[in-house]
Amino acid sequence: MSDSHTAHADHGGDMAHDAEHRHGYSKYVVVGVILTIITIVEIAIPSVPAIADAFTRPGVVASLLILSFAKGAGVVAYYMHLRDDNRLFTALFMFPFSIASMIVLILFLFFSLTGG
Repeated sequence: MSDSHTAHADHGGDMAHDAEHRHGYSKYVVVGVILTIITIVEIAIPSVPAIADAFTRPGVVASLLILSFAKGAGVVAYYMHLRDDNRLFTALFMFPFSIASMIVLILFLFFSLTGG
C-alpha cells in the first residue's frame, strides 16, 4: 500500500515537472516584457505632449482602451493558462470579456460624439 502511495506522489511530482518544463520561465519573462512595453506606451500616450497632440482627445482615450484590452487579453490568455485549455473554455471566458469591452467602447463613442 505504501508503494502505491509513493508511486502516486512520484506521479504528481512528474506532472509538476512536466508543467514547469512545458511553460518555462523564459516565456513568462517574454510575456512580462511585452506587457511592460504596452504599459510604457499607455503612460507615454497622454504624458508626452508630442504624442498627445498627434491624437485628438477621443483618439488618446480610444488608443488607451485598445491597449488596455490587449494587455488584459494577454494576461488572461497566458497567465490564466487559457491557451492550454479547451477552446470552449476560452470562448466562454473571452465572450463576456469582449462584450464588456464593446460596451465600454460604445459608451465612450456615445459620450464623445454627444459632448457629454
